[in-house]
Amino acid sequence: MNNSRKTWEKPWNYTEGFIVAGGIALAGLLLQFSLGNINPTDFGSPINIIIGALFVVGLLCCHFLLKDNHIIRWLSSVRSTFPALLIMLLFIIILGLTPQFTVNEPQAHLPDNIFRRMGWYRMTTSWAFVFLCFYTLVILGFTTLKKTRQPQSWRLIGFYLNHLGLFIALLGGLIGSGDMQRLTMTVMEGKTEWRAQDAKGDIHELPIAIELDTFKIEEYPPKLVIIDNHSGKILPENRPESYMFETTGKTTQLSGNTIEVLEYIPQAAVVRDSAFTSVVPMLMDGAATALKIRVMNSSLKEPVEGWVSNGSYMFPYQVLYIDEATSVAMPVQEVKKYTSKVTVFTESGNTQKADIEVNKPLSIEDWIIYQFSYDETMGKYSKTSVFELIRDPWLKVVYTGIFMLLAGALFLFIVGPKKK
Repeated sequence: MNNSRKTWEKPWNYTEGFIVAGGIALAGLLLQFSLGNINPTDFGSPINIIIGALFVVGLLCCHFLLKDNHIIRWLSSVRSTFPALLIMLLFIIILGLTPQFTVNEPQAHLPDNIFRRMGWYRMTTSWAFVFLCFYTLVILGFTTLKKTRQPQSWRLIGFYLNHLGLFIALLGGLIGSGDMQRLTMTVMEGKTEWRAQDAKGDIHELPIAIELDTFKIEEYPPKLVIIDNHSGKILPENRPESYMFETTGKTTQLSGNTIEVLEYIPQAAVVRDSAFTSVVPMLMDGAATALKIRVMNSSLKEPVEGWVSNGSYMFPYQVLYIDEATSVAMPVQEVKKYTSKVTVFTESGNTQKADIEVNKPLSIEDWIIYQFSYDETMGKYSKTSVFELIRDPWLKVVYTGIFMLLAGALFLFIVGPKKK
């Protein structure tokens, strides 16, 4: 009993480190079960600034006023650091192994199981994860401040850059998430839009406007597949086959059928009635892709010849029946890339022209504009582009911390350990 009391009076061991870190995670899980995930917008400016300021001031006060307290000394030791990082690593592994959903996605889209209630599908906004991050910041802060009491040397530059950089990046990421704006803006070709919609459907007038000059979609060549007339599934069902069009005159084998491409019309009008199908070139919006093919297999007495098309918003799709069981069809063409040529205006008077594509966003002032979607009902003839606009005013703070980390690593690499 005396030994146990003595251990808790001066907690210098790893056992207490695991108990404290585990207790913090458990407290977070209990809050998670009762309150659900944290809503970052509830902690937006100025609440997050107040929390960050109080946190830093609290660390400094504890360091200067309680510097001889054994708990403060323990929090800056490896005996508290190692268990905290190990439990934090466990949560990060869980984060990497479970699918993550954004805050904008409705709760109904999340799997309905125990992991949902534990917050694992939105790990970065779960109470346990946030508590562990702040606990790690406490340890990191006390460890850095403890170093200031020791004799200073230019060799400590790397230490301060690494620890302060990590502290700034982690704290900025935690308290800055409440100020992040994630909005979608729908713009029609030739129009200018400055209003955007959030996840709840609320409209916001922004200090930034987008004019859509042109919107263009590039598609991959059409494909041919054999489908089951009853189920509509591509054959063979266990390993579906397809043929991507290259040029006319080519012959391919699909599910036991020999298919020859006779004619190709990239922009065609497909008109059909109960008697026949007519396909003619049509160079205007709404035109469909059409291929004339000839099909032969061992069960057919003579080849089957006709047109197939994937249709458009103006014309219906067209299949070629081989027999009562199977047909040749052309799936909807896959999008290769879509590009929005835009002119962006800001309230400060900044104007910029750019081509925005998927994975090729535009950064202007505090905003990052991504190509998000388009009017899929119109397909490649869409005159509407949907953008995602993200504003994160704390991103510069996070980047500052990351650059400090990189500078510290470079410093340690160049200087190296002190040689005796």
